[in-house]
Amino acid sequence: MKPLLHRAASVFSLMSRVPVRLETAPDYSSVGWMLPLVGIPASIAAMAGAAVGLALFGPGVLSAISAVTVQYLAFNLFHFDGLADTADALGVTGDAERRREALKDPRLGSFGVFAAVLTLSARIAALATVLGSGALAWACLALAPAAGRLSALIAAWLAPPSDGSGLGSILSEAKPAAGVAGFVSAAAPAALLAGLAYGALGAALAIPLGAAAALLGALPPALWYRKTFGSVSGDALGAAVELGELSVLLLAAALAV
Repeated sequence: MKPLLHRAASVFSLMSRVPVRLETAPDYSSVGWMLPLVGIPASIAAMAGAAVGLALFGPGVLSAISAVTVQYLAFNLFHFDGLADTADALGVTGDAERRREALKDPRLGSFGVFAAVLTLSARIAALATVLGSGALAWACLALAPAAGRLSALIAAWLAPPSDGSGLGSILSEAKPAAGVAGFVSAAAPAALLAGLAYGALGAALAIPLGAAAALLGALPPALWYRKTFGSVSGDALGAAVELGELSVLLLAAALAV
């Protein structure tokens, strides 16, 4: 049991900002099926923030901001940074080396600011639309983090890692079957909640729709990084997490309208 807990703690510390003490070197050998499971505590954080927001303000933008704030502080800010850095590199004209310099630049450029504002606004607007929709809102909050982390795995499978020690290298070792199994397990609570909202059909569709959203979020960064640099980095995987989550939230908002 102790090695299993150590592997779980290793993956959790890799994909969150919550302090975890590791007594020995990290063990990422189970990252494939454990990484999507990090979506469960991330979803709990989002739900806790949403619950506080709903209690204080009722459904709307402020409740959505509360949900986003709690989740991002604990889990998503460094993924969000990867999305902004990717946008800055995308906005650079010139060869791959100039784009790589933009990725490493700690300063945020205009393209990064635009992408950050746009995606965060879309996320908050989508959440504001679904909060107050009963079980659909909670199913959405449960599914998005699991789908986002599956997006990171898919992106790592679609292109080789940029180096031998970074996040891309760690995730590229994960077996697709393990990643899918982990996602199905992590998305099971969302399927149950979707069943409460839409019956058996909702429960049956929640997991495949989440997987489709994960693929949709993974493709743009994975394919662009592969074409531009020949490999994916941690920034690409962070962008995939953010886009995968956003895809779920936008789908839920469309259903709630």
